[in-house]
Amino acid sequence: MRVKHGRVILLDYSVKVNTGQVVEASTGKSPIEYLHGSGQILPALERALEGLGEGDQAAFSIAAEDAYGERKDDNLVSLPRTLFPAEVKLKEGLCLYAKASGGQSYPITVKEIREDMVLVDLNHPLAGERLYFEVKICGVRPAGNQEIFSGKAAEAEMV
Repeated sequence: MRVKHGRVILLDYSVKVNTGQVVEASTGKSPIEYLHGSGQILPALERALEGLGEGDQAAFSIAAEDAYGERKDDNLVSLPRTLFPAEVKLKEGLCLYAKASGGQSYPITVKEIREDMVLVDLNHPLAGERLYFEVKICGVRPAGNQEIFSGKAAEAEMV
């Protein structure tokens, strides 16, 4: 069975940046399970996986603009220190997740701590990076009605 829209995919993967540093991998964890075509992973990654079959392995890269976008200098903003929970020990390089009014969360990185303000970077930590993927398709199955309705794979095991 091949990877295509409306199928549940079990994916083993690693992601590196130009330096060769692994920034994310399923190694030592379970492969991820997602509903192909539902937007759960990067659209460019979905396109690269399209048509692969169970057991296939592949290596490819995705340009920054197709991954997390280019870095934008205007995404550096100063926020009042009072916006941060008192129990969080702020330090340069700390990545936190902020919640937008719509409920989505997004990463922010602390760049500089001032007396009453904190300079944060709203760019995704991987913005501006070409991503290098090594993947293995561990399983492919048709999605059930509930999975299609919910737009995500169920927690069930692959058959």
